[in-house]
Amino acid sequence: MTKLFIMLYNILYVLFLPVIMIVFVFNNKYNKEIFYKLSERFSFCKLSNKDLKTTLWIHCASLGEVRAVEPILENLKSEYYIILTSFTRSGRDYGQNLQKADFVTLLPLDIYPIMRKFFNIVKPDMLILVETEIWPTLLYVAHCKNVKVITINGRMSSKSFKIYKKFKFFWDKFITLIDSIITVSKDDADRFLFLTDSKSRVAVSGNIKYGKNFILNSKREDFFLSKEDFVFSAGSTREGEEEIIADVFNKISLDFNKIKFFIVPRHLSRIKSVVKILKNKCIEYSLFSSGNFKNRFVLVDVFGKLQSIYSISNVCYVGGSIVDKGGQNPIEPAGYGKPVLFGKNMYNFKTESEILLKFNGALVVNDGEELYNSIKKFMCDKNFLEDIGKNALKAVKSQKSIVSFVIKNLKDNLSV
Repeated sequence: MTKLFIMLYNILYVLFLPVIMIVFVFNNKYNKEIFYKLSERFSFCKLSNKDLKTTLWIHCASLGEVRAVEPILENLKSEYYIILTSFTRSGRDYGQNLQKADFVTLLPLDIYPIMRKFFNIVKPDMLILVETEIWPTLLYVAHCKNVKVITINGRMSSKSFKIYKKFKFFWDKFITLIDSIITVSKDDADRFLFLTDSKSRVAVSGNIKYGKNFILNSKREDFFLSKEDFVFSAGSTREGEEEIIADVFNKISLDFNKIKFFIVPRHLSRIKSVVKILKNKCIEYSLFSSGNFKNRFVLVDVFGKLQSIYSISNVCYVGGSIVDKGGQNPIEPAGYGKPVLFGKNMYNFKTESEILLKFNGALVVNDGEELYNSIKKFMCDKNFLEDIGKNALKAVKSQKSIVSFVIKNLKDNLSV
């Protein structure tokens, strides 16, 4: 039955591939991705200096997952030959620049001959999938090649679970090919257990993103900030949030002339729409790309600056949470010892937000008024600001053993 499903999946994949490519070409978010290193999508690659070490293939969806797996790479790089793949250009390039993997490439197209060719080239002993990378052909070829498959940092939101559950007759044929699944939370574990009918081994580790080294490489001077400036950053904002943040800025800047706002939209394709919002709100802003931060409101229109901005901020808001988008990772600002603000819609990072709230390292803001009041409270009460920041850092440090747990699990699976 699995073979029949994989044949049908491949036929549909090939039939719809031209349509998907056309859609991507006209999509501002993906049009720079589609032809980037296209040969890698067809498994045209050659390994160099591959020695007799055990080969681990680690696959990440995008930049966020590559960043998450950094501590894993750091722990494994000396002992194993590591292949690192990413579906996106940003993830691939970041992984290449890390220099913690022996070979970095884009994930090949999930078509049987192409994926089989890639397996024949890299000859992995283990395939490690980060978070929820369920590619049917990838899993099927790994199974046919007797390659052990492990998922780490496994996540499945309630929304995603509803889709997988609805089409369980298809997905369970492939998810059950994963030998071991290490999840972020018990809720994630329960969902994977249901989809695999308990055929895969499932364990709960917590989020490996806690294991990252949060090193302060940026200085406020790099952003033309003085010691007196109070910096509020809003990271990974989504549609509907920029208006709220703009209104908060207009209100709070009347009373505090040393306030500085940095806003980082989740998708750079929305920069033009955010600019329109700021103009409608009569906000004088600077574009980050201009290098001129003379205005008190800075719109970040370049990629890869969010971590640096979090690190030099006084308070950080995590986007996608006042609006119903499931939120973003609150560990990142917390790891720099920053007080974290987020809305009630944090279901994509439920465990992480709950841990921060348990340690009193974060506050929930449901609307613009609560966001304004929270920022004002932090500005007026330095002890409160300091305490919440310290609590956020304590929350992150309390989870540091997670990476060790995952490393041990991977090695145990290799030895079986």
